[in-house]
Amino acid sequence: MQALINIVMFIRKRFSFSRTYLFFALLAATSLVNADWVNLTGAETSPNIAEIYVLDNQVNVKLEVYIGDLEKFEELIPDDWITDPKIKRASLEQRMQTFAAERFRFITEDGTKLSAKLELVEPRMRVDRKSAFAGMINPYTKQRVQAAPEDKRVLYAEIIYPFDKKPQQLTIVPPTDERGNAIASIGFITYHKAVPVIDFRFLGQSAKLTLDWQDPWYTKFDNKNLTRHHKDPLMLFLYVEPRQVRLESLMRFSDIVEMTGFNVDDVQENLKDKHQRLELHIKKFHAEKQALNIDGQAVKPDSIRVEFLSATLSGLKVVEDSTTVDEASLLVGVSQQIFVEALPQKVDSQWQYFNQHIDRIPFTATDPVGPFQGLITKDDPEFSWQNFLKKYQEPVMQPVVVETGWNIDLPYFGKTKIVKQMPKQEQALSIVEGLLENSRIAFIEKEPNKLSQALGEVINSKQSEAVAEELAKLFSPKVTGGAVGAVQLFKNVQVINVRELTKSDGFSATVAGEAIISAQHWGHVDQRQLSFQLLLDLDEEDTQWRLVDLTVVDIKEIK
Repeated sequence: MQALINIVMFIRKRFSFSRTYLFFALLAATSLVNADWVNLTGAETSPNIAEIYVLDNQVNVKLEVYIGDLEKFEELIPDDWITDPKIKRASLEQRMQTFAAERFRFITEDGTKLSAKLELVEPRMRVDRKSAFAGMINPYTKQRVQAAPEDKRVLYAEIIYPFDKKPQQLTIVPPTDERGNAIASIGFITYHKAVPVIDFRFLGQSAKLTLDWQDPWYTKFDNKNLTRHHKDPLMLFLYVEPRQVRLESLMRFSDIVEMTGFNVDDVQENLKDKHQRLELHIKKFHAEKQALNIDGQAVKPDSIRVEFLSATLSGLKVVEDSTTVDEASLLVGVSQQIFVEALPQKVDSQWQYFNQHIDRIPFTATDPVGPFQGLITKDDPEFSWQNFLKKYQEPVMQPVVVETGWNIDLPYFGKTKIVKQMPKQEQALSIVEGLLENSRIAFIEKEPNKLSQALGEVINSKQSEAVAEELAKLFSPKVTGGAVGAVQLFKNVQVINVRELTKSDGFSATVAGEAIISAQHWGHVDQRQLSFQLLLDLDEEDTQWRLVDLTVVDIKEIK
């Protein structure tokens, strides 16, 4: 026992990183992560981390051992780190036999314990797996979500467990006591080939994994608590908005190939060409079909968008290059957009596609109040949304009328003349806020002709097309995955200075402020806060203020 203590004390000294290095590692940990989904277990900040990859001929384990737990993984400490000649150890081969048989075990369905080979071992700083909820109370377990250890030093090891015959089951057994409970806190994640089987969870006791070698998507642990957040192979999302209805389906590559009858047998083309051909095929397939019934009328989509996504540890992620994702875990998103005059009263349809794995589909309908969730099944394939909004009002632009002049009677000519004045600060702010709000409402229009017509109420300029393009930078920004965001509200709008226009009775102003941008797609709300600075030229015609010119000086995201 004393020899083991001596080893641990020596190795801890060996792990002396510079204070500067540690400072920057800790500094990086304070950054926030924007995510679709946040793991509340705290397993990703466990002192010890195991990443487990089940491949065609081996299990690959990447292990981070917390410096305070080195004695629990003593077999991994290299011989050349030991300088005390009094310390006698077994050979590496013998130690790894012990490690595979007694320490970290992988057992097949027939009881065979896989042997282990140490591929790499070295001191490192732990990977910074941020947890936005570290230190907070988990609302489900009522327990405090743990933070990562302050000491970031770990022993990093890569270990392989080879096998000749693919196992149908693997039981993963961590270092345990005589009762079968883990003696070290280990957060772990498991992949079957490229497919994540779970999100980070605690490996507190043995866990049995049933492997589906034909389709790793369906590989799963027997313990229902050991699963991933995105486990459904097909999901439906219905978005009901003031000027559009969108039906979005998210399914695996193999399922949409089957659903649409796509031919994948052309061996002459590369993956990029195949995925591009699939995208065109999907658009044609859906363009010829009636997507939804809206207020009793069957409608076809006005536009169709196709994207490729993957399930990550922080939620669904749109991938720019779909060829980099294994097709077993590649997801295809189809967004069908239908233009509407106003918020409908009812939207309904039936889902037609089911197979041996898909007999129930999660369905989410989202309207201006929020999301409502349900299930679609083979026995009940209908899905619908009903308008129960009692206080909803259609967005309408209001004329921006702010008087900045005064009336002068001209007795010799028998009429009254309005003499313009430069607006005061509060008047200028009222004009600017009114035009920003009208611009926000105009961009709710999704049909191009109606958007152009609405912007005609905001812009009074021979260069209206150029002004509209500048407005779109703020009011219709592109967000992750090609979706379009919208301004939800403005904050802290300021008119920095007001200047006279030389060619009209209007004025020019530099405007700064903040905007909350939001976009909803694939069941995800992408919300950001932007700061902006604009240069506006404004003019009054028939008592109503409009934009003459606009330049976006700066737009940037507030982290």
